[in-house]
Amino acid sequence: MSSPALALDDVSHSYGAVRAVIDLSLAVAPGEVVCLLGPSGCGKSTVLRLAAGLEEVQAGRIAINGILAGAPGTHVPPEDRNVGLVFQDFALFPHLTICNNVGFGLRSRDPVVRRERILAALGDVGLVHAEQAFPHMLSGGEQQRVALARALAPRPRLVLLDEPFSGLDARLREQVRDVTVEALRKSGTATLMVTHDAEEAMFMADRIAVMRDGRIVQEGTPIDLYRHPISLFVAAFFGEINRLAGTARHGEVATRFGPVPTGLADGAAAEVVIRPEALRVSLAGETGSGTVPARVVSAHPLGRSTRLVLALDDGHRVKARIWGLYHPAVGAPVMLALDPRQAFVFPVD
Repeated sequence: MSSPALALDDVSHSYGAVRAVIDLSLAVAPGEVVCLLGPSGCGKSTVLRLAAGLEEVQAGRIAINGILAGAPGTHVPPEDRNVGLVFQDFALFPHLTICNNVGFGLRSRDPVVRRERILAALGDVGLVHAEQAFPHMLSGGEQQRVALARALAPRPRLVLLDEPFSGLDARLREQVRDVTVEALRKSGTATLMVTHDAEEAMFMADRIAVMRDGRIVQEGTPIDLYRHPISLFVAAFFGEINRLAGTARHGEVATRFGPVPTGLADGAAAEVVIRPEALRVSLAGETGSGTVPARVVSAHPLGRSTRLVLALDDGHRVKARIWGLYHPAVGAPVMLALDPRQAFVFPVD
């Protein structure tokens, strides 16, 4: 079995009294895309800097392709790690053409090989036509694709992406993500990416590691984390939620929408988390309508879906998300039903 492209074992790192990373272990397999997902300040960028060699390891060890790259007393500098880096600010050289930017890490190569690598990398991101342009002549999305091509041109075994799409507008971000995923898959390069955007992580990653306060709190495939969050923090990080208080009794928590199963002990205070899309909404009187009455407070069509705010008869408000265009009038009576597969119970923290 081949060694992981990147392995971090019990890595900790502090900035003075601030513990940024605590006993973190993570491996990235060859060809795998792993996303570190978490809020600002959780330590994810520090992990990336440690992997890149921009910070020295204070505790634990980091290996790249089975070779020790960082440990207390051992530090392989970034330029000797054969790692590609892509930052959110692109970091292109303004005085160099796109061709020379992409070929910057290939200066020691044979000129023919260098030229082939540059054109291949630019081809992977769809920018061969711009090879003689300068960075200021390109859009932000094109500059980010150049940064990716520069990282891939030396054919590293590992690429590190630090919030690479955060500086782009929403539509451009989607386009560049598509190109990036395709280029990474084609190259077969292992990738560790940092983001605070859960949708972006789900789109990009084979596996996601959710971080909080310097630690990984849950790790798994995008669908596993979405369907089986282990805490309120993880559930909430993947989108809007409805929160209901309750008490565990006989293996379930009673709610307005029916019982939700739980493993909590009898009498334990519980919090029921319901995703907006877990609530099925139908007009009152429709065949097969739900059992919980509510009224429409607001309806906001979002293109692919409609976001509803609904008031229950006790005044409690819940959010629902209906796929497609659905625009009931404000005040319209509706009936709600729950998909229990998207409801989760956690102990009160």
